[in-house]
Formats: sequence, structure tokens, C-alpha cells
Amino acid sequence: MNKKLFRGGMISALCLLGIALLAFSYQKLKKIGLSVEYVPTATVGEEVKFLFSAGDNIQRIKIFSDKGSLGTIKTSQNKAELSFAFGFPSVKKLRFVGISATNDTVSVAYGEIAVTGKSLGNVVVIQNPPSNSSASTSGEPDISKASYPLPTTNLRFNPTPAEDPFLGRNQNVYGTAIGHPTQDEARAFLADIKPIAIELGQKYQVPASVIMAMAAMESGYGYSRNAVFANNFFGIKQWWGNESNAYQLKGQPDEYEGKVPILKKSDDGQIIYDESRRPDNWYRRFGSRRECIEFLVEEVFMHKTGAWKRDYSDIAKYYRGQIASGVEKYSAAYTFIYSVGERGYTHKGGKFYADRIMKVVDRYGLIEND
Repeated sequence: MNKKLFRGGMISALCLLGIALLAFSYQKLKKIGLSVEYVPTATVGEEVKFLFSAGDNIQRIKIFSDKGSLGTIKTSQNKAELSFAFGFPSVKKLRFVGISATNDTVSVAYGEIAVTGKSLGNVVVIQNPPSNSSASTSGEPDISKASYPLPTTNLRFNPTPAEDPFLGRNQNVYGTAIGHPTQDEARAFLADIKPIAIELGQKYQVPASVIMAMAAMESGYGYSRNAVFANNFFGIKQWWGNESNAYQLKGQPDEYEGKVPILKKSDDGQIIYDESRRPDNWYRRFGSRRECIEFLVEEVFMHKTGAWKRDYSDIAKYYRGQIASGVEKYSAAYTFIYSVGERGYTHKGGKFYADRIMKVVDRYGLIEND
């Protein structure tokens, strides 16, 4: 009799233990779990809603697509919601990371979504969450309902982080239009500026070959953003000047000693800046290619009116002296651009800059224009 009671007691105890373990497991799941609902497919530009259910200790959720961040939202009553419109077609690998109040990762979920349709190019739109959403209003930047279209053009450029938060790269601001220039386009650019460079080279006795090579290299043969949207072929800046006559190269890495305010920084170091409060990425806008080249020669090389902060006119004078004394044109041109680079035109120094410029001169036989 006692043995049966013991067995019965053992069974009852095991049942109670099992129930307790199930209850503990449920409480643990409730504490750390993270789930998300969203559609498996979407088209480019279509708003996709991500609906989250989170455990008690999840305070924030970070959302990643491939290697880029889509943002961070706060939870409220174990719920959160984010809406996002993808700007490029592909199968996106998604990762959702639950973060505790102590900034620890407590849960990770994975998924994917197939985005189809035609790329929006340089425009990506991030929609605001609904007004009852718990999206973060502090600690994380609000880039909601932001669009970054470039001025009207058929050319398209690889995106910056502001233009596409998950594929954008800050270094893309320095790239040329996608698919450009072709070899024919490069030669056409040089042929177009050749008469201007020769005319100004003869007038002021500076090397036309260097003028042409600088324009080609600095502007990607006319296909950089500055060249396309500002007729600026030499990266001529306009610090704290008349912004109505300047073009802002949004997304450019900080060139203001780390003082540019940051709205958002991704895990792989890509940055969305506060473009409304920076002086370092404004470039002088010119009405034509000729006007830009004239500025280089007359203001940068000759210091004609003092519109350019540095005075290189003595370098131009030395070049004239070399040519008059019979120094070989190629050697004189190299010395000229080396001296300009060494004097501060580029932060990389005279030799680096001169070697690159003269490679363009060599490639296209530009020395014959001097």
C-alpha cells in the first residue's frame, strides 16, 4: 500500500514538475521572444509593414537588410511597427535584432523578402510609422518621409546612404554616372574642351595639357555629380558662400574636421549627415564648361582677382620662364602641376597629383596642345 502511494506520489510530483517546466518555458519565451509578420513579396516603392511581437525585456528592435540598417524602433506593450519602401529590386536577406534596456542583444530573428520591379535609381523613400506606433523619437535619427531626388537628368549614380539606407555608400558621391564614361565619351569630352584649354593656355602661358587632364581626371570626363549638376570639373568649393550659386554634394564624407552633425551611422560605417548644417560640401556652380575652365586658369592659376584663396601665379610665372629657356614641354608641365599640388591644391601632395595628371596627358597625347 505504501509502495503504491509512493509510486502515485512520484507520478504526481513528475506531473507537477512538468507543468512547472512548461510554465517556466512559456514565461521565458514571453520574456525573450521576438516574432515579425510581413508580406513575402513586394514591388519597388511599395510600402512594406513589419509588425513585431516582442518579449518583455526587448526595448528596441534593429532591422537590417543585407548589410545595411533599415532603422531602429522602440517597443510599446510588446508591440512595434515599421513601414519601409525598398528602392532596388532583389531578394533581401532580413535580420531583426531585439535589444534590451541595457543594450544587450537578447533575441534575433531572420527572414527574407523578394522585391521586384524597376529600380528607383537615386530615390528611396522611408515612410513614417503610423501615429500610434512606438517608433523611436530620441536616440535614433528620424529620416521619415525623406526623399533625395537629384536634379533632372537621364543619368543615374550609385546611391549615397541618404538615397538608399541599405545599399548606399558615402564614397559613391565621388563616382561617375553608372555606365559612364565610355572610351568614346572620354575622347569626346577632351575634344570639346580642347579649344578652350588651348586658347587660355596661350593667353596666360600655362600648359593646356594640364588643364585638359585636370578636367578629365577630376570630373570623370564630365560624368561626376559636380560636373553634371554644376559644370564644376575641378572640385572647386564654395565655403560659407552664396549657396544660390553653388551645388551641395550631399552624402560627401566629412571634410570639416569631424564637425558635421550625424543623423545616422550604420554598423558598417556609412553615414547620413545633417546636410542643412554643413559648410564643407558646397561646390561653385558654373554656367558652362568654358566658365569653369576660365575660373581655373584666371583665378586658381593666375590669381587674377583674388577669388581663390591661394596664389599660384608665381608657379605660372616659373613655367613661362622654363618654356622661354627651352625646357622640354613635358618636363615643364610636370613641374607646373607638381608645384600646384605641393602648394596645397590637393592634400595628397605634389608627386601623387602630378603623376596621376601626367598619366592622362600620356594616355591621350595631350602634351601636343602646349
